[in-house]
Amino acid sequence: MRILITGATSTVSRGMLPILRSAGHEIVLHDIVRPSDNELFRGLTFVQGDIQAGIGLDRAAQGCELIIHTPAWHGIHWQAKTEADFWRLNVDGTFWTFQAVASAGITRMVFLSSMAWYGHYDKYGFTKQIGEELCEYYRRNHKIRYVAIRPQDFTPWGSDYANHYGTRLLHGGVDWEDVLDCVRLSVEKLVPPPASGEEPEALVVSALRANAFTQEQVEGWEADPATVCERVFPDSRALVEKYNLRISGQPSVVDVGADAAKIGYVPKHHFGTFLENLRRLDDEGGKEAVAAMRCPY
Repeated sequence: MRILITGATSTVSRGMLPILRSAGHEIVLHDIVRPSDNELFRGLTFVQGDIQAGIGLDRAAQGCELIIHTPAWHGIHWQAKTEADFWRLNVDGTFWTFQAVASAGITRMVFLSSMAWYGHYDKYGFTKQIGEELCEYYRRNHKIRYVAIRPQDFTPWGSDYANHYGTRLLHGGVDWEDVLDCVRLSVEKLVPPPASGEEPEALVVSALRANAFTQEQVEGWEADPATVCERVFPDSRALVEKYNLRISGQPSVVDVGADAAKIGYVPKHHFGTFLENLRRLDDEGGKEAVAAMRCPY
């Protein structure tokens, strides 16, 4: 399948490229900035253009069968970007992408939304809500099937693997590998053509982390986090203390929703798997090995 990825230099795009290439897909990239000429992008078709104005999208979409739409300003850009910035990229960029999709006769879209969709009236969540409305508009009026993916907090970690990555898994954060797997499964779900006369499919999947505990198991956590954590995750106290893990605050139990089952999404990572990896790193190289951990994307 020939797949167009908008936002070619985004972290989702960078993570998906080897996955899609290994599956035999042909990749076309679109972005305002030309990717570095490294092994990840070498040999791929690239069309440079500004998605906020639709520049280059028609050319990039020609001959493609599916689009993975990734570009957006996110919550981490809250202070640096204005309402106009959020609108131009998140709303105008999505509109022009759908225009190119419809013009090229493409009928399949994977849209990277966000759990911030629930923040309907902040400048980020509002634009993601409109993005999902555009998905539905083009489904109804142009017969475009789509999967809208709502990841939780999946900002890649920088220099603080233990807390910026690990402890977020107690409160809704999701591992990058699970998000990428959700995108992969969404693409696979859209590959088969719909049955004759069937309405174009619309799925909304919450890309969340796995549950490592029940709500009952973490009762009393806020009052004594270290003790309850030790009960739920045996032998965790030493790691919590050594790495000063910020585990205060009641952990959440998440629900990926019914549409996740329709694409086969089963997340694999949670606070327990993080502790296992932290213990391995600590055994092999101590704090230096943990401090050296970086997100590969």
